[in-house]
Amino acid sequence: MKRPTFREIDRRLKEAKEALKKKCVAFANPGKVVGELMNLGIGPTDEIWDLILKLIDEIDLRDYKGTYPPLKSYESKIQSHDLWAFSWYSNHLKKQMYLKFCIKGGIFYYVSLHKSKYPEG
Repeated sequence: MKRPTFREIDRRLKEAKEALKKKCVAFANPGKVVGELMNLGIGPTDEIWDLILKLIDEIDLRDYKGTYPPLKSYESKIQSHDLWAFSWYSNHLKKQMYLKFCIKGGIFYYVSLHKSKYPEG
């Protein structure tokens, strides 16, 4: 069976929401975060977790833009763990967005958040 299935994608989104609500969060590569947040006009990094939680609520299973099977991370903190990538139109930010994350041990790892290169729809 080709993975991820919709069921697996749904499970990862639910795990992401749960980790974000509990503030079980980390940056896979902190150096990358500053530039991405500046480009989005987002201030202090502590605001990012609440924003991502709002954004994940906008994501539909069909917004998955990762590979089949998901790529494995090469970042040292999450090495060899699945990466979950999504592109969707954000009503909150009023633009097509791209989010990539990893779930490891119940922790949400921010990998990337930026304006999407994928066209709408």
